[in-house]
Amino acid sequence: MSIRCIILPIAILLCVATVWAQPGAVPANLHNNLTVLYDITISNHKKNAGIEETYNGGIKTIMVQNSKARVRLVSLMRIQSHYFFKNDSGLAKVLITKESGKKKYKYRLSAAGWKQYNVKYDSITCTFLDDTKSIAGYNCKKAIVTVPGLDKEVIIYYSPELTAPDKHIEPLFAKIPGLVLHYVTEGPNGSISFTAKKISFDPLDEGLFQEPVNGYAQKNYIASER
Repeated sequence: MSIRCIILPIAILLCVATVWAQPGAVPANLHNNLTVLYDITISNHKKNAGIEETYNGGIKTIMVQNSKARVRLVSLMRIQSHYFFKNDSGLAKVLITKESGKKKYKYRLSAAGWKQYNVKYDSITCTFLDDTKSIAGYNCKKAIVTVPGLDKEVIIYYSPELTAPDKHIEPLFAKIPGLVLHYVTEGPNGSISFTAKKISFDPLDEGLFQEPVNGYAQKNYIASER
């Protein structure tokens, strides 16, 4: 199975006790600890449900702690994660894992490999609008991200109050001046949306950021597979 079969954006039922942030309360340690849970909603215009329906009701979670980050997606279809590890020079490596099913596997990418993996986002453009909306208790502003060459627009709402994680974690939002709390992509057959429902700044269990070892087949990333 090629790496293109792995879909990013992602959730976890945390095994640590967290106190979810109250709207407007942004602690000083935001850059060190952040957890955001998003609900995934699929709107399908087709008469017969397709495989995309298995992602409806899924959860995506972004977890950031110091120099590590993880984005996890849990749905009926699959469970998968992207792990990000930094050093003093910046991004050191990225790990992409498929955690569900009998055949679990992982890809290890260098910083250069991750950049190539997301090369389609290098030329994105953003249009910032005056529309506002309250999401998870935070005032959000609207923007439209356009991905040239893919004929794709993503409508987003972001909070300028909240600092976004490192840009390499979600390259699609690299030009957005805040934390994205809602985004939706429309297509001819329907739409998929991600909406933040909980935000926390509490420390996380370090075990959540450890590379899985047992039971995972190691696969090599080949740029042509993208």
